[in-house]
Amino acid sequence: MKLIKAVRGTKDIFGEESQKYDFIIKTAQDFFSRYGYTSIKTPIFEETELFKRGVGEGTDIVEKEMYSFVDRGDREITLRPEGTAPVVRCYLENKIYTKEEVSRFFYFGSMFRYERPQAGRQREFNQIGVEVLGESSPTLDAEIISMGYNFLKKLGLKDLEVRINSVGDRETRTRYRSRLVDFLMPIKEELCDDCKIRIEKNPLRVLDCKNENCKEKTKDAPVIIDSLSDEERKHYETVKKYLSLFDIDFKEDARLVRGLDYYSSTVYEIVTNKLGAQGTVLGGGRYDNLLKQLGDKDIPAFGFAAGVERIMMLLEEYPKVGTDIYIAWLGEETKDTAFKIANGLRLEGKSVIIEYENRSLKSHMKKADKINVKYVLILGEDELQKGKILLKNFTDRTQEEISVVEIYDRFI
Repeated sequence: MKLIKAVRGTKDIFGEESQKYDFIIKTAQDFFSRYGYTSIKTPIFEETELFKRGVGEGTDIVEKEMYSFVDRGDREITLRPEGTAPVVRCYLENKIYTKEEVSRFFYFGSMFRYERPQAGRQREFNQIGVEVLGESSPTLDAEIISMGYNFLKKLGLKDLEVRINSVGDRETRTRYRSRLVDFLMPIKEELCDDCKIRIEKNPLRVLDCKNENCKEKTKDAPVIIDSLSDEERKHYETVKKYLSLFDIDFKEDARLVRGLDYYSSTVYEIVTNKLGAQGTVLGGGRYDNLLKQLGDKDIPAFGFAAGVERIMMLLEEYPKVGTDIYIAWLGEETKDTAFKIANGLRLEGKSVIIEYENRSLKSHMKKADKINVKYVLILGEDELQKGKILLKNFTDRTQEEISVVEIYDRFI
C-alpha cells in the first residue's frame, strides 16, 4: 500500500518545531497586547473577488499563486493568500468603524500561495500580522515599524536591517509610472519574461524583481521619492524622525515597493542576510486606499505581516517545554493511587506524565531522563503500605521519602 505523504509545499510542525511555533505565537500575543492590540480571526477562505480587488489583478499573487476553486454553490472561492484584505473585509462588513475611532488588531494563521517550494517559502505558510485602521499619523507608521522590529528582537533574532521607502498616493504613482515606463521601454527586450509583462500591467513591480540581470538593467531607473508631493514628503520625513526617536536604525531603499497593489505612502521591510534570497522576515506599510477599493470608505490604515517559518529558521534560543513530574508506579497495587495523585496534580496546574502499563524501575528512569523531567515520584508496594512515596529531584539528583499527603504541599 502506498504511503500518503504531505502535499508538496506543505509541512508538518511537531516536536521541537512546534515548541518554536508556540513560543513565537505566545510572544506575539504578549508583546502586541502591550500596544493595545486585540486578536482577530478571519475565515481561511474568502470570495475570490476580495483578493482581485484588494491585492490587485496585476500582481503575481492574483495572476499566478492563488488557490481558487468553484464550490458547490457555484461561488468563486480562494484560500487566503494574505491576511490584510480579510481583516479589512471584516472591518467593513461589521461596521467596526462606527464602534471605535481606531481599531488595532493582530492575527496569526495559515496562508496559501502556489509558489515554488524552497527554504523559507512554502505553499501553505503561517503568518503573524498586525493591522491598524482609522489613523493616518506618520507617528503611527514609525511606532508600528518599531513594534515589529522590537518584536523580532524580543524573540532573539539578530543581524536585522530595517529598510523603508515611500510610494506616495495614487496621483504620485501615476506620475511616476509614466516616467518609469519611459525608462523601461527601451530596455524591455533585455528584461526577464515576467518583467516584460509587468511593464504593461504593473511597472513598479519591475523594481522588485529578484532576477540579477533585471536588477542591473534597472539600477539607474528613476526613483519614486522624487515624485512625492510636499505633503507626502513631510509625512515621510516625520516617519524617519520618529524612527530615530525610537532608536531604530534604518536604511532608505528607493527600490522598495512591496508586492501588493494596495500600498501607499510608507512601505518597509525588515530583512536578514541569514536566509539567502528569502531574506525578508517582516514587511508592510500604509494602505489608505484599500478601504476605498473594498468598501468606498476613506479610512486610513497601516499594518505588517511576518512569516512564522522564516522566524523559526532564525530562532536560536527558545524555552524548551519540559515536564514537571513523572510518576513511576511499581506493581498493580500502586496503580490506582498513582493515577489519583497524577489527576490531582494536573488539576492544580502541574504537568504530569504517567505510564499506563506496569514497568520496571530502570525503564521508568530511562523514560524520565528522556523527557527532561524535573521530579520523579516513585511509588512501590512497600511505600504504599507505609503511606510514603519517594521524591527524586532530577535537577540535583537528590531524593527523599515523603508522605503521600505531603505531595500537594510540595508542588502546589
